[in-house]
Amino acid sequence: MAVVAVIVNHLLGWPSGGFVGVDVFFVISGFLITGLILRERERTGRFSIVGFYGRRIRRILPAALTVLIATTAVGWFVFNKTRAWETIWDAVSAFFLAANWRFAVTGTDYFQQTDADSPLQHFWSLSVEEQFYLVWPALLLLLFAIGMALARGNRERSGRRIRIVVIVAMGLISVASFAFAMWETRENAEIAYFSTFTRVWELGVGAVLAAAAPLFLRLPVALRFVLGWAGLAGIVASFFVIDASKPFPGPWAALPVVATAVVLLAGIGGPQRYLFPISNPVTTFLGNISYSLYLWHFPVIVFVPLFLVEATLERTLITAGLIFVISVLAYLLIEQPLHHSPWLRSFSDAGVTDAGVTDAEARRVARATARSEAWARWQEKFGSQFILSTLALLVVVTVVIIAAGFSSRGQAPQAAPEASQQNAANPLDQARADLSAALSATAWPDNLSPSLDDALRTTSNDNPARGCFEPGSTPDFGGCTWGSGDAPHHMYVVGDSIALTYAPAFRQIADNSDGQWKITTIGLYGCRFTDVLVQNDGDGVMDSCTQRKQDIADRIASDQPQLVVVANAFALGQSSDGRALSTTDMVSSTASLASRFNSAGKIVYLAPPPLGADLDACYSQVSNPGDCVVDIDPAWQDFSAATQAQAQASGDHYIDALAVNCVDGRCPAFAATWPTKYDTVHLTTAYSEHIAPAIRRLFADQGLM
Repeated sequence: MAVVAVIVNHLLGWPSGGFVGVDVFFVISGFLITGLILRERERTGRFSIVGFYGRRIRRILPAALTVLIATTAVGWFVFNKTRAWETIWDAVSAFFLAANWRFAVTGTDYFQQTDADSPLQHFWSLSVEEQFYLVWPALLLLLFAIGMALARGNRERSGRRIRIVVIVAMGLISVASFAFAMWETRENAEIAYFSTFTRVWELGVGAVLAAAAPLFLRLPVALRFVLGWAGLAGIVASFFVIDASKPFPGPWAALPVVATAVVLLAGIGGPQRYLFPISNPVTTFLGNISYSLYLWHFPVIVFVPLFLVEATLERTLITAGLIFVISVLAYLLIEQPLHHSPWLRSFSDAGVTDAGVTDAEARRVARATARSEAWARWQEKFGSQFILSTLALLVVVTVVIIAAGFSSRGQAPQAAPEASQQNAANPLDQARADLSAALSATAWPDNLSPSLDDALRTTSNDNPARGCFEPGSTPDFGGCTWGSGDAPHHMYVVGDSIALTYAPAFRQIADNSDGQWKITTIGLYGCRFTDVLVQNDGDGVMDSCTQRKQDIADRIASDQPQLVVVANAFALGQSSDGRALSTTDMVSSTASLASRFNSAGKIVYLAPPPLGADLDACYSQVSNPGDCVVDIDPAWQDFSAATQAQAQASGDHYIDALAVNCVDGRCPAFAATWPTKYDTVHLTTAYSEHIAPAIRRLFADQGLM
């Protein structure tokens, strides 16, 4: 049930809380693994860490490593190079059990992602689980020693004392972890979601329940019936009650965690045959292959849309079918055979010594014989299954490759489509012709400069004004000014990262103005130039934003330039105190800040480029330029109308800059030989420089230059 909820949530976005199936996994894992360790200790009087990790490796590594290798290989041949390398590093972090920290550090938001999904993002939960099991067995050994000391060596009493010690110790750890989860979720929700420290309590609840299991062996059947159904109802309810708006994991993960613990508690006394939704043959089979289902579902969900772009019912059914078939084959071919293989098993047990073998050399021979016989039995049991599964896998791979070839829309790269040369006196006409030609392209150009891969990798690092927009103390205004220092006209371009993305264009304008203009480009990326402080989670942004705006406003008021260009993102936000800000709020607040410039009638509100396509997702080796063409987003249109009205009311000016970004409401990913953006928002430095004449013409058309 839990794995199906996770898969359906990732595939359809429904139910809203399907992702809590992972929390169900955590509780079950803590319960099963801790129970196995405790029973081994009580049965044999010892616990082998070597044996424990041997079992974990056989259970986890082969299937996981197969997915990592297969995913990175496919990604290398279908993703763009930037995303392919990101996938490789995701795989490396997953292999070393650190995927959750990689996603936390890179700022991945599980609920509200703007970047393309990593096909290995789901490995975060496996990393959390295995990090727990790197520590928990060693801690249990210490707790066993404490329990034995309290029992004063009495074996009969030691089992009970050890369980009490485990309950107390893990209970305290779980309480501390839950408290930390509450705090971290409030302070930094992205890190809280992936953090091991905010998830330990979920595994801990299962561990505590396993240690306390003997207390519940004699529960009345009627009570077990009620508890089982109540817990199951709680799990199902969590799938629908919880959504991205709920603080998670603290405190809302408590609902599926407690509900799962109740279901487990109800089953301690024996099988729950009356709980048919989770005890029927279908769910039992799905439970057996749940690990393979979880491992394979997300790569399939990420890769299929590269070949089948339209979100149709057929694509959903194909994706679901591939997940199921690949998972079953992987279970039969890899997971089950290697899990039950003699690999990493110890043969120095009682079975050898009981054979009367005492000599060291004879014992070595006996162990080798036992191992050989174990492999022979394994081969006899799984040999035919392995062969048939391999043949089936080859058939599936062949069908998928053929289908992918037919569905691939990518064509061999070719030179960028040439637009007809327009009147050089009007660069806006040439910009429109270049964009129109790009909209008709059927293959990615091979002569873009920079290439799209380079643009994705470089981002804003080659922007000459980047240092004028970084957090910290306010930069030197002279170092952020382009053109002749003796120019008779002075312009300021201020704002957030939108002003930064236009800065190369204005540098070109200043340098090519024959000494007529000097232009200062300065601001702070992530800091909306509004009177109200808009919340931003970028490092150092909130600490620098207010002072940066004040310093710039004071300098503009003092310099009295001929023009002040204000360029902000057209996006909603919330104030630093959590108040939601509407389009009207944002626009009026921008005008309020502009009034502090003491430049009435000289303010030019320059609109950002409309949101572009997510290049990480739409640009690949199997896509074509049409996959990255987008329409002007409604939010941009709302902001544009409101900003234009505000400018007219105050006697200022508004420029929408659509002429250098879109044609007839459609916006391509490149124009002529230049990628237009390196993400959904920001222009590449090369394209910003290229459109400088067109930007100047837009200003000239309004009599501003």
